[in-house]
Amino acid sequence: MYSLKKMQFLLLCATLLVTAVMAQQPKYDQHKVFDPIFYTTNGNEYRTAGGEPGFKYWQNKADYKIAVSLDTAIHKVTGSVTITYTNNSPDRLPFLWLQLDQNIYKEDSRAEATSTINGGRWANKAFTKGDEIKSVTVIQNGKSEKADYLINDTRLQLKLKDTLNAAGAKLTIKIAYSFILPEYGTDRCGRLNSLNGWIYEVAQWYPRMEVYDDILGWNTLPTKVQESFIWNMVI
Repeated sequence: MYSLKKMQFLLLCATLLVTAVMAQQPKYDQHKVFDPIFYTTNGNEYRTAGGEPGFKYWQNKADYKIAVSLDTAIHKVTGSVTITYTNNSPDRLPFLWLQLDQNIYKEDSRAEATSTINGGRWANKAFTKGDEIKSVTVIQNGKSEKADYLINDTRLQLKLKDTLNAAGAKLTIKIAYSFILPEYGTDRCGRLNSLNGWIYEVAQWYPRMEVYDDILGWNTLPTKVQESFIWNMVI
């Protein structure tokens, strides 16, 4: 039989164990789970509380003209893109954001840092230099000037000399770029050497505008793998 001191000691250990386990449990609030308020924001002229377009709903617009080629000897895509961007928002924009999706294939990319050690469908097996930007030019108010920009992971911030006015103001961006198609790559982008020649699948193959909306402003989350227009070819 246990002595009184032993029983007290065991009871204390059990109490401490239960306390430690309960401290690690997430705090559960049943009121939040069954909250009757499904739409947490009031509607406005741009968007209803249910998310439908309001009577002043707007979307910014980007029109692309792209000239691009694929050098199969070195697996290199070289292109130039001309983007006409229209600011239909009620906001004046001092800078713009573009997406450089090919930068996910750089060794120091966020996409690589968040990939699992054992690989998986998004894990790249061959690194590149990503999008190699040769030049960026902005044509605004009849003036063509070399752009002031910075690149952070898969994002390019374009700093405007003259703020882009609201309600329909436009400017043109010209970008010359190139990138190497990685072998294996990730979903929808890579190359494979087959008996019939190289098979290419080319996605995220041009610099493109980030979304600017009335909810988040600029949508600048780094690229993991996103949908885009895809080439499929056997060469």
